[in-house]
Amino acid sequence: MSKRWLAVMLGALVGSSALADVKAIVAYRQGTMKALGGHTAALKAIFAEGQTQFLPDARAHGEAILRLSKSIPQMFPKGSEYRKSAAKKEIWQNFDDFIARAQNLERLAEAFVQAAQANDAAAMQAAFQKMGKEGCGGCHEKYRKD
Repeated sequence: MSKRWLAVMLGALVGSSALADVKAIVAYRQGTMKALGGHTAALKAIFAEGQTQFLPDARAHGEAILRLSKSIPQMFPKGSEYRKSAAKKEIWQNFDDFIARAQNLERLAEAFVQAAQANDAAAMQAAFQKMGKEGCGGCHEKYRKD
């Protein structure tokens, strides 16, 4: 076996491993974003569609959004720009701004959780609207493909 052939085979193995890692990261990211969307949809049903019988669950949804929002920066490592993703390339071109927007979602989710801990439905509704518009929406409008 020639050294050149061995080098080519090792390069292929490393390359395929790196590709598998990127696919796994993107799969995790997409699953987490869908979960965030699910929690957001549940809160929307409570606060925008009048399903107030589920108000006791609002805190759990907010806590899930808060916990998952803390992981957003790690879900977008350099090199995870993948064609089968709704993530725009601008994320990695403006990474500091992207991280600041993710941290803003985290702060807004924390405010929602605090309102939920106080059992203040009006404050939860206001915090939810702000979280949706400035948190999720503040990032999606710039960094997510339609």
